[in-house]
Amino acid sequence: MTSVDNVENMPIKVRPATKKRSQIKAIAFRFKKNKLAVFGLVLLTVIFMISILADFVVDFDTAINQNMQVRLQPPSREHIFGTDQYGRDMFARIIHGSRVSLFVGLISIGISLAIGVVIGSTAGFYGGRIDNVIMRFMDVLLAIPQTLMAISVVAALGPGIRNLLIAMIVSSIPRFSRIVRSSILSISGQEFVEAAKACGTSDFRIVARHIIPNAIGPIVVQATLNMAATIIAIAGLSFIGLGIEPPNPEWGSMLSEGKAQMRYYPHLVVIPGIAIVLAVMGLNLIGDGLRDSLDPRLKN
Repeated sequence: MTSVDNVENMPIKVRPATKKRSQIKAIAFRFKKNKLAVFGLVLLTVIFMISILADFVVDFDTAINQNMQVRLQPPSREHIFGTDQYGRDMFARIIHGSRVSLFVGLISIGISLAIGVVIGSTAGFYGGRIDNVIMRFMDVLLAIPQTLMAISVVAALGPGIRNLLIAMIVSSIPRFSRIVRSSILSISGQEFVEAAKACGTSDFRIVARHIIPNAIGPIVVQATLNMAATIIAIAGLSFIGLGIEPPNPEWGSMLSEGKAQMRYYPHLVVIPGIAIVLAVMGLNLIGDGLRDSLDPRLKN
């Protein structure tokens, strides 16, 4: 038989209580309850998948090669979305044009977000003169509308994907810097940050490991909503001839090319307009869903 001493010395296995749902799972659970947000996520996923697999869906040459014998045909079995005034297949141009709008928007948001996080975290964490100098410069840039700033940059550098990307990055940095700074200011004075400073943790580690992860919610929401505005800005620049150079397809340039024929051939502007609306609507629905899911007041 086991002695009493041995029984007392045996490790006691305590069955852990049911773990609470992790923060990410809780956010995903609340997001899934928002039907419109889920619809926006599905819609945007479909658009992204189509743009990624565009070369497998339809040949790129169909989108740029002219065939005047089939010009201005309405939607039919051979041409699902019809043809434009140069005989180019509208379906192929919509599919391949999505790459420009989505990927230029995605890359520009990613780069401007990274730069904005560095600028905003520096200003919010150190404060004082550094904060005043950085934020006053950001205020000057914020005083210029995003589209007007993008037009100025592209007009100075010239049209093209690279210059369009630069314009989108420059016009988006001030907004990210401002939202990151405000988020860090609301967190940097809390107890866990003061404890990290008292332990001698470096400033970079405090910002990267403790502050930014707790401020990620508003940043993600702002990135989602700002990408929708970026897609509209890209289409606007292409519409006025400062975006993608023809014959490369892009939704805004398709609207510009079809506006002269829209009275008799409305599909030239209706179809690219619907593509822009669907992409922007999907991003806005996702942004609204993330904002509600990340709101701590809605946890219960």
